[in-house]
Amino acid sequence: MQTFNFKLTTIAEIKTKYPFLTEDEKFDYFDEWEDGDFFLTAEENVNFEENFYLDLYEDKEKKWLAKLLNLPVKKMDEIRIEGIFINGDFSVNGSIINAEGDYGPYVFINGNVNCQSLLLGGANVEIKENVTAKEVVMTYYNHGNFNCLGSINSPVFIVTDHNTAFAERKNDLFYYNDRDEIDPKNECEYDDETDEEIISNELRKLLDNPLIETFEELERDLARGELVLKQNNPPAKTYQYWHDRVLANYRDLKLVPKEFKTEELCNLALNITFHALPFVDQDLITSELCEKLVSKDGFAIQVIPDEFITKELSFKAAENGTMLRLIPEEYYSEELILLVFKNGKHEPDINDVPSSFITENFLVEYVKIGKGLWLDKVCKENGIDKLQVLKQVIDSGIQYLDNIFGNHFSKETVDYAFSIYKNDEDWNKYVQKYKQKFERLEK
Repeated sequence: MQTFNFKLTTIAEIKTKYPFLTEDEKFDYFDEWEDGDFFLTAEENVNFEENFYLDLYEDKEKKWLAKLLNLPVKKMDEIRIEGIFINGDFSVNGSIINAEGDYGPYVFINGNVNCQSLLLGGANVEIKENVTAKEVVMTYYNHGNFNCLGSINSPVFIVTDHNTAFAERKNDLFYYNDRDEIDPKNECEYDDETDEEIISNELRKLLDNPLIETFEELERDLARGELVLKQNNPPAKTYQYWHDRVLANYRDLKLVPKEFKTEELCNLALNITFHALPFVDQDLITSELCEKLVSKDGFAIQVIPDEFITKELSFKAAENGTMLRLIPEEYYSEELILLVFKNGKHEPDINDVPSSFITENFLVEYVKIGKGLWLDKVCKENGIDKLQVLKQVIDSGIQYLDNIFGNHFSKETVDYAFSIYKNDEDWNKYVQKYKQKFERLEK
């Protein structure tokens, strides 16, 4: 039976009624709470039927809490809830979820906790007695703190880079704590290809979804309130379920069982971002698909399998905005490099260019495209006269004086530009635009 007996209590009242809370260094840790801010409080045991969300600063959770408190959503936007205080036991049929790793509320539970799973990230949580979870207790990321004065009782208990302390633990199936001694069979294994830590087979064989390979992927399931252990017979998933998950997070395409991983579902993910391509089955990747992705965003070339990258595809990437370092060097040419620089979404980086392509003519075009960063350095390294480069840029047209005066202003460039354009009707526009620089030059 649900007993949602929470109410909003001001921090001023909390300090008066429960002064022992202020002795905890995590209480108002950053000294930024106002006495008029609120805690969500319960004076007795709480029983809750569904998942309970601790991310009270997030829009979705604010709407959830507004409904529970029977308050307008607008009201929730006007107040700030800094913590949760339960003066008793907390029983949740679903999971207790703090999915945000960077931050979370202050939580003090003066009793036992019972739940399906407990996922803690950036919140500061103090539990005075035992935690009993049907499936998993998982804490992650070092912005959060969890202190349990009793025992952690759960089949699976995982701590990854988190400030977690407890008096005792009872974990029959799996225990991993990267700040404690780890059983070798429970250790992760680094994957050079994906640059990720792969969870041990000991854990993977316990999970309902064998495609979960990392703690981050497990976190995502727990954040959804899913049953994750095979022994608990989680409900069968449907195509619509996976469609909705991929729509919400393209990375979940990796977790889709083969029978549901259709071309339609893969295209759904790819329409969200090209970063989904590594999760697409190889037999669905074609030259046409790769060209489509690169035509949409040149940065997509970074995920294209090597066998599909050609000179033509490299030029396609250059036309649609990319970085030179993402293109195989075997396809470099002066034309390609300048095309990358011209269409790039970021300031061109001459440091990416092999010295064999650094010529006076190339540097002239480079300066005409943008700010000409690192020009001094590159000219010195390659024995090229910088002033000659800048003079050629000036010769190319008065419209390039912004590039010169904006980034390479000197007496020499001004004198040369004056000798070329002193009678041009636009000359005075540049003199006025860079008036302060001209005045400094005269001193």
